[in-house]
Amino acid sequence: MLKLIDVIADEDDRPVTLEELKKHVQAADFSDDDSQLEIFLDAAIDFVASQTALTLRRSTWRVDRCDWWSGCLNVLLTPARDVAIKYLDAAGATQTVEADLYHWERTKLGTVEIRFLAAFTSPAVKADTFNAVQLEIEAGFDEDPNQTGAGDDPELIFPPRARQAVLMLAASWYRNREASAEAELKVVPLAAAALMGQLRVYR
Repeated sequence: MLKLIDVIADEDDRPVTLEELKKHVQAADFSDDDSQLEIFLDAAIDFVASQTALTLRRSTWRVDRCDWWSGCLNVLLTPARDVAIKYLDAAGATQTVEADLYHWERTKLGTVEIRFLAAFTSPAVKADTFNAVQLEIEAGFDEDPNQTGAGDDPELIFPPRARQAVLMLAASWYRNREASAEAELKVVPLAAAALMGQLRVYR
């Protein structure tokens, strides 16, 4: 099971900024609605992430296993940035697998593929434990890849279509915040829906 264990990016590191949204809704000249805009912006980022299966905010996820595996293990998480493998030894102490004993890569299907190299010897793990082996995967895009050293990796650049979908959604909710019916607030702009459809990672 894939679990979110840490959100690395804080509010100031949103992939779409409050300033961008304020400009989009023509509210750049006043700050009275900033708190509401931030709520809509965070909701829009999370909604686009849920509809596309993309990890829009930099975060760390964990996969727990009861034992080692052979061949390739695929985890749906896009885009992966780094993978660490830990395990509980027979005595229950946490150990870390050296990075040169396994290989990981992103696939065209939106997964991260992880496999052990020939030098790996599968050390004994704590018996009857659901999380005896723990994969920690850092994922997410960069607002400015040059600031994190990821500037040479185009797959980590925040997709322009995702940015536009977030702005459209947040703007729609902001402009219709006085809607009289709950159903009106659930309407997703057709253009935003189309953009999310193009970005969706199919399972």
